[in-house]
Amino acid sequence: MNKKVIALIAVIAIVAILGVCLVACNAKSYQSKLEKKGYKVTVETDYNDDSVYEWTVYGVKAEISLSSASGAYVTIAKFKKLDDAKDAEKDAKDNGLTVKRSGKIVIAGTEQGVKDAK
Repeated sequence: MNKKVIALIAVIAIVAILGVCLVACNAKSYQSKLEKKGYKVTVETDYNDDSVYEWTVYGVKAEISLSSASGAYVTIAKFKKLDDAKDAEKDAKDNGLTVKRSGKIVIAGTEQGVKDAK
């Protein structure tokens, strides 16, 4: 009997963890994460049916002092198709951006911007 209870608890825990992981990768979670790190964030979710995107998050963080200006930027896009995400990853790398892809989500920008978005 004890083994059955332990197995049931393990299955419930796995389902709960999987649910949290699937919900965590959305535009709002990235928006919140970037805003907490000082980025100005824009989110686009209203794409037409012909678009390759499900949603896109843009983040910019400028650091300006009297002697210099620098900053970070990042674009996070969720694609409808995996092939489109792979193409976007390749294009971003070809343009010298730092890129991280996880499934249909592509994160591209400056090194610091990509690091802050992960």
